[in-house]
Amino acid sequence: MTQLAIRDGAWPILLTAFDEDNKLDLTAIGALLDFYRDLQLPGVLALGQASEMLLLNHDERLRVAECVARHPRGKLAAATVGNYGDTLAEQADCLGRIHDMGTDVVVVALSLLPSADGLADQLLELASLAAPDLRLGLYEIPEPEHRLLSPDEVAQVAASGRFHFMKDTCRQIEPFSAKVKAAAGTTLKLYQANLAVLPPSMDAGGAGFCGWLPIVSPELCAQVCDLSLPADLRRRAHDKLMAFNEVIIISGFPASGKYLLSLRGLPIQPKSRRDTAAPFFANGPAALDAFVAREDPFSALEPAEQR
Repeated sequence: MTQLAIRDGAWPILLTAFDEDNKLDLTAIGALLDFYRDLQLPGVLALGQASEMLLLNHDERLRVAECVARHPRGKLAAATVGNYGDTLAEQADCLGRIHDMGTDVVVVALSLLPSADGLADQLLELASLAAPDLRLGLYEIPEPEHRLLSPDEVAQVAASGRFHFMKDTCRQIEPFSAKVKAAAGTTLKLYQANLAVLPPSMDAGGAGFCGWLPIVSPELCAQVCDLSLPADLRRRAHDKLMAFNEVIIISGFPASGKYLLSLRGLPIQPKSRRDTAAPFFANGPAALDAFVAREDPFSALEPAEQR
């Protein structure tokens, strides 16, 4: 099985689509993959926090993982959270099952590990239990318990050569920079999850952005991640994303994100199982519509001299 390259840049979290009966809408998920593939994004993270992964049952998670793995994705890599089970042995089996579907990187969510203690030791044991051709990822998912790796722990797991992708959620530039240095010279790439600290994270050697905004505005996110662009353009793109992020949150994410994708022509409904989506259904999309009409957040910015 040929595994796609893990490229730098903006990685959307793949939202989970639901139909009118609150069941999985795999057709809509396939359309999302087509959308990101056609934009030539480096990859997607499936079954993340924004995917409502913790509100899916095990069968639903496997169905989403299979849909993503087997969908024609071109160069769009698939990183999918896959360490489900009560023991490390059960989690290793599940990682292998999702890998065998055709997933490029099978991601270990730290909060799903059996214990909050000895994270690096558990990760290395999982790696030893998994097939040697299985590429692993790391995700400091904030729920149900926010577990973070220290720079020393990052160095330990990176040195194994088994880990290739990490979504870091420490939300601070100093520890993120230290983790990037700890992984230097290894296969492990670190992606920033927090929009506020994205620009200095890229300057510190981060590989890109894996968060909410690439879901709906990957063009602007790609510009912030591109160090070859003028600093002013990157700053303006980031400022617009920060304002957009605020509107998305107050409007009830992830329902607000799904609504925005529908504005971009995707056949996805703003159905959600998360309590955080309630404001969307209570207040409607007026704030989102107004921001989109005023700011055009779906288009990349032009250099200042071309405006």
